[in-house]
Amino acid sequence: MSLFPYVFRDMMRPLKLLEQHMKLAEEIFHPTTFGAWNNRPRYTIELGDDISKRDSVIQDKDKFQVKVDVQDFKPEEIIVKTLDGNAIQIEAKHEEKQVDNDGFILKQLVRRFVLPRGHDLKSAVSSLSSDGVLTITAPRNVEGLEEKVIPITHESKETPKEGK
Repeated sequence: MSLFPYVFRDMMRPLKLLEQHMKLAEEIFHPTTFGAWNNRPRYTIELGDDISKRDSVIQDKDKFQVKVDVQDFKPEEIIVKTLDGNAIQIEAKHEEKQVDNDGFILKQLVRRFVLPRGHDLKSAVSSLSSDGVLTITAPRNVEGLEEKVIPITHESKETPKEGK
């Protein structure tokens, strides 16, 4: 009789115990155990649901205008700056410590808007209304737009001559 099975039996015992525990976990967390939980209706978040209904971007022939709801922030907590020569970034940060010193509230807003070509970022103005809507307007740069006619070149295909 060989000692080989007895040696491996002792070595395999911890692995068999682990395998038994894993099977027990599979039985506990089997999908049929939590069927009601898994079959509940899923709520989908539409793109833009997190953006306030008062936020808007308007572009017409005269201007590019952005309206952002910043009513949760004080005017001194809002910064509007230009980036990369054709983008506007709005940053707002509000920090508030609770009266009982057990809590801390931090609200932060960062929005970046890229202006379409042909708008004058240097002439952009911003205003904050009494109801907390920040409006940024960049006028259209009329003299910056030039019309240019692009010539069309015609290329003809030469057919190979037969007999050569």
